[in-house]
Amino acid sequence: MVQLWVIIGLALSAIAVSVLGAAFSIAGLGKLFSGAVLAVWLMAGALELAKFVAAAYLHQTWKSINLVMKSYMVICVVVLSGITSMGIFGFLSDAYLISASTLESETIKLDKLHNEQRSANSEIDRINRGIEEIPAGRITRKLQARAEAEPLIQQLKAKVNQLEGEIAQAKIKLIDEKQKVGPLIYISKAFNMEIDNVVKYLILVFVAVFDPLAICLVIALSDAVVRRGRKDQVHPTATSTAPLKMRFAEKSESGPHKEVG
Repeated sequence: MVQLWVIIGLALSAIAVSVLGAAFSIAGLGKLFSGAVLAVWLMAGALELAKFVAAAYLHQTWKSINLVMKSYMVICVVVLSGITSMGIFGFLSDAYLISASTLESETIKLDKLHNEQRSANSEIDRINRGIEEIPAGRITRKLQARAEAEPLIQQLKAKVNQLEGEIAQAKIKLIDEKQKVGPLIYISKAFNMEIDNVVKYLILVFVAVFDPLAICLVIALSDAVVRRGRKDQVHPTATSTAPLKMRFAEKSESGPHKEVG
């Protein structure tokens, strides 16, 4: 007999995995069809519920249901499982892309700040070289050029100092964003793979396990409940017939005895 705690565990596991898988799938499908999010959520939710009910029904009526109905419902469950997996894939990939796009934008921003800093330093060097190229005999012209260029040089230096502060802040933010995908970066380096490929394979592993496991747990729960129900029906019959047999035995033993004369 299936123990009660096993049924409770199956029920909790089936509910947890099914609800989470359905939630991820519904959210992912909503992102895929963002033009009608509410309608997609309602449709996906109804199909998720129907999928698990159909799986449990097929398990309990597998031998009695006709072949056409059985085949159609099996195809529906398989197709709906594929749709659920597609939604989960979309949800997880979107979660990764949010962090990846932020990381990429921060990297681009940091490169832009470095380019601006290099451009400002190059402009300062160009102005100084132009002043130094004035012949030493034209000291007045050289001093005049230096005086004219000094405000621009100071402005460029101030810009360089400002960019230094912005670069420092951008580096800190970039480090924070890298921490969000740090494990993925480490795995990609460990296996010498592109980080996008690492994420793709990890998501495929989740997808391959998530919804099939949910369906299997629902079927296992249905089977466990049926088995326990059959066992409970057998025990009361056995216990109720035992007292009848005992009473019949007692009556036969206490029946009238003939006297020996």
